[in-house]
Amino acid sequence: MPTSGDKVSNKKRNALAQAFQIDNYDLGILSPAEFSFLQNTPTGIPKNWISNSEAQVITKPLSNGKKVAIIVLPFLEKGSYELSPDLIDKCAKLINEQREKADLVIAMSSWGYFREKKFLANPVIGEAPPDILLGSGDGPGMSGSLNFKDKTLWVRSYPTGKAVNRIDIYEWPVRSDNFKWSSGQNVKWFLQTLTEKLHEDPDTVKLLDGISDHK
Repeated sequence: MPTSGDKVSNKKRNALAQAFQIDNYDLGILSPAEFSFLQNTPTGIPKNWISNSEAQVITKPLSNGKKVAIIVLPFLEKGSYELSPDLIDKCAKLINEQREKADLVIAMSSWGYFREKKFLANPVIGEAPPDILLGSGDGPGMSGSLNFKDKTLWVRSYPTGKAVNRIDIYEWPVRSDNFKWSSGQNVKWFLQTLTEKLHEDPDTVKLLDGISDHK
C-alpha cells in the first residue's frame, strides 16, 4: 500500500494479489494493514507472504545444501525515528542466534530510511550484524551501501516499484573479524530498472489491462 496513504481501488488490489501469485516469490512481507487489505481479495493472501506484526525468523534451504535465515523485523508505526533498547536487544539476539545456524543472515525491514540508518549505527547490532539488510518504507531507495566495517550490505527498494534491486553473492560470508564484503570480489549489487526493453509476462499484462497508474 502507498506510504502516502493514497487509496487503492479494489480492481488494482485484486490484480496485484494475482500478479504476486504468478511471480511466485519465496517470501513477501506485509504490514498488518496490507495483510488485512489483501485478505479481502478473491484469491486471499499470496503464497509465502506473511505479516510482520511481530519479529520472526524464516529459514530457506538452498539447492547447494546451504541455508539462509531471514529475520523479519517487526512492524513499527510511523512516528519517532528512535529505536528502543529493548527492540535493539531482541533484534540483536535473533541475528546472533541465526549467525550460528545459517550460512547467510538477511534482515528485512519496513522501518524506513532513518530508522534503518539508526539500526546500522547501533553498536549492539554491530557486535554481530546481519550479512544483508533489505530495507523498505519511507525514504529514498538505494542500490546498496556497506556498513559495520563492510560486514553488512544495506539495500533499499524504490517506493514506486519501477526498479528491482539485485544482489549476486560469489562467496559465503565467514564468521570472523576479518570478513568483509568487497564489491566485485565476493558480492555485487546493482539496480535493474524496469523499462520497455524488458520482456513482459503476458499473463501479468492481461491482469493489469485497464488499470492506470499515473506514477
